[in-house]
Amino acid sequence: MIEESAQIPIACFWFTTLVSDKDHLRSIYQALKKVKAFDVKTIDMAQGQKISRIVAWTFLNKQEQKEWKKKRWSKI
Repeated sequence: MIEESAQIPIACFWFTTLVSDKDHLRSIYQALKKVKAFDVKTIDMAQGQKISRIVAWTFLNKQEQKEWKKKRWSKI
């Protein structure tokens, strides 16, 4: 998913993936660094004993984010 997102970096504001095993986070962060993701966020989710995470990343810098929002959200 990460490599595919790097091929279309401006198609989405945020790309996301659900990660259930925290041991996979390190390799995910390394892959995101390799493809030069601009910003990466991890959101923990818990339901009972189970903890999952959403890893979100964007390739857009702050100026590109403003332009992306203006172009796509101004029509709403």
